[in-house]
Amino acid sequence: MSQYLKVIAVIVIVVGCYLGIRYVGSVIHYNAVQPAEDAPPPIRLVGDLGFYLTGGSLLPLWNHDATTVMKVTWNIEKANPALTSADDFHFYEQKIAADVTTLDGKTKRYDLGTAMVCTSKEMNEIEGHKIMFGKVDCYYALTGTQFAAFIQKGGFRIERYDESAKDGSIKTSVLVEI
Repeated sequence: MSQYLKVIAVIVIVVGCYLGIRYVGSVIHYNAVQPAEDAPPPIRLVGDLGFYLTGGSLLPLWNHDATTVMKVTWNIEKANPALTSADDFHFYEQKIAADVTTLDGKTKRYDLGTAMVCTSKEMNEIEGHKIMFGKVDCYYALTGTQFAAFIQKGGFRIERYDESAKDGSIKTSVLVEI
């Protein structure tokens, strides 16, 4: 009987160590979004090592790593470089593209359409229950267009918001969904 108790005690200790390492690794992995800023490198390394050695996500059916986007870089260029007259409103039209970099180091470009007189902002902040990667603001002749790249509820999206000059209503379009 005492031999069975010893085996059970060893199994409980091994399972407890496994779950403890898995829990601590998951906490460090998910809470240190910006490795250089959120956690010192040794802590981040130990957390990621524990996370990956124990099989990754603490809740496999609710996988936070489903979206592996790490960075979004905006690319704004003239839609028609041949136009030289500022009197033509198409002179101000710009092509908007987003270069999305994933955790595996691959970058994919998504063409998002055109807008007029745009400026971009890259970020990695929490805003309104979303992890925002960047925004593009465009404004020309009483109409506004905005692009936003973010993670919300485990999914990555790039959305376009078009404001009407007539009534101020905003039309939302989902351009990219990963």
